[in-house]
Amino acid sequence: METHNTPIGPVPAHLVREAVAKKTGLGWVVEFNIATWLNLSVRDETPIILKVTYMDGEKTREVRVDKGKVIGGQRILLCGIARLGVNQKLEAMSLSVETQEPIQSMLIEELFVQAVERQSAKSDTRKTR
Repeated sequence: METHNTPIGPVPAHLVREAVAKKTGLGWVVEFNIATWLNLSVRDETPIILKVTYMDGEKTREVRVDKGKVIGGQRILLCGIARLGVNQKLEAMSLSVETQEPIQSMLIEELFVQAVERQSAKSDTRKTR
């Protein structure tokens, strides 16, 4: 069956840069909390999948974060932890939804993206007088 990919948008570069990769048995993993409220209109009942597409160095990769179903016009919350496997450096991320029926209209009511582990900001330890 044909699928339709609808972009939500890119993740700001500073959010991607602040994420800390964790060593696993098979390589490195960068984790992000992702949540979005979408107001969608589709013709028929259709499954929907929230996806993250990202650049691992020069290679494009994709992971699924959450899935649900929409019927006609309704709001849906899609959320989860995106576990991005990387062999090189995480360069860029974008979010999209995949459906079996084309989306007639989509309003992104809320969008939240945050690294599970973030680099701590370097604090100035000198005291000012």
